[in-house]
Amino acid sequence: MITTLPEHIAALPPANRARCERLFFIQRVEGQTVIPSEMEAWVVSSFGSLDRVRRQTIVRVVNRFTLEGALFNPLRALRPAGKTISDAELHAWIRAELNDLDFFAQPLQATTADIFGRIRGRFCVTASNVAKYDGWHGLVVFDEPHPLRFTRDQLTDYLEVALRWLEAAHQRDPQAIHPMIAWNCLPRSGATIAHGHLQVSLARGMHYTRPEIWRRAALQYGDVARYFADLVAVHADLNLLIADTSAGCTFAHLTPLRNREVVALLPYTSDSASLAERLSSLIYPALRTMIDHHNVRSFNVGIALPPFTDDTGAWSGMPVIARLADRGPALSARNDWGAMELFATGCITVDPFEVAEALKRTEG
Repeated sequence: MITTLPEHIAALPPANRARCERLFFIQRVEGQTVIPSEMEAWVVSSFGSLDRVRRQTIVRVVNRFTLEGALFNPLRALRPAGKTISDAELHAWIRAELNDLDFFAQPLQATTADIFGRIRGRFCVTASNVAKYDGWHGLVVFDEPHPLRFTRDQLTDYLEVALRWLEAAHQRDPQAIHPMIAWNCLPRSGATIAHGHLQVSLARGMHYTRPEIWRRAALQYGDVARYFADLVAVHADLNLLIADTSAGCTFAHLTPLRNREVVALLPYTSDSASLAERLSSLIYPALRTMIDHHNVRSFNVGIALPPFTDDTGAWSGMPVIARLADRGPALSARNDWGAMELFATGCITVDPFEVAEALKRTEG
């Protein structure tokens, strides 16, 4: 449990504990409340007991190098969440959206094309984003419109086509070298269209902020390869490692940006087919398990790749970094991202130890 994280760390062998403490700042505090008698019945029905609210345990974890941090209080998951909808209602909403507002139903006629044309895969086709957030910003539009219905073969194809799009954009513009793949599923995640699709973008001059922060953190650590090896080792020491395969590894993140964040790290290769297969082998089991067994409906995936060219060696040793996270009820009007998350630090309600245990159990 996250509330006993200090004890987990204290029980590690000295060298492992030192490694963890070098990487992470850990603090456990207690929050206390005084409950009016008029509130007692509601508190018990909402949170299970009065004592759980009177004395609350909060754990703060900060990566000392990336400065990504999280405040964990699982009690916050029991707060009133407003009206929830059933899967039947969600699928009815998706059907209605696909019937009424599916701009991707005929992508060749209803989406713009890139100046280098379109790239066709077995299960998808590319488009140029009609309203771009960077100079090179495209889409991978899935043939299967329902955003939650995808197989591993389909995901592999989506990723391979995304990688081919990035290569094509770089060939057209050699100064655009920093690749990013993003996947927003359903409105809570930021998706404006229900039809399943990935977004691909390529930056000039400097990578996008999060990948650049992770690179600088690894450099500050003193050894890029050692930083990532130690990051994985700490998560393994704490039983947060989900998979460690020849393709790469995945772990439940100790400083997640959102609930149920899983990180995948794998070596980069310029062979798009091979890289797509390895990415899919790591991402698909975690994502499919979340959807099929843990009621995740809206999610984000971000995949940051090292630059296509690296004349200075500034990115030497950097892996491909994939991050995926749950965004909560797909159609909720209540956001999970407020002022604290925007301007201070993450507030997380799902215990990463429970995430790791659940994913290892159901994937295995």
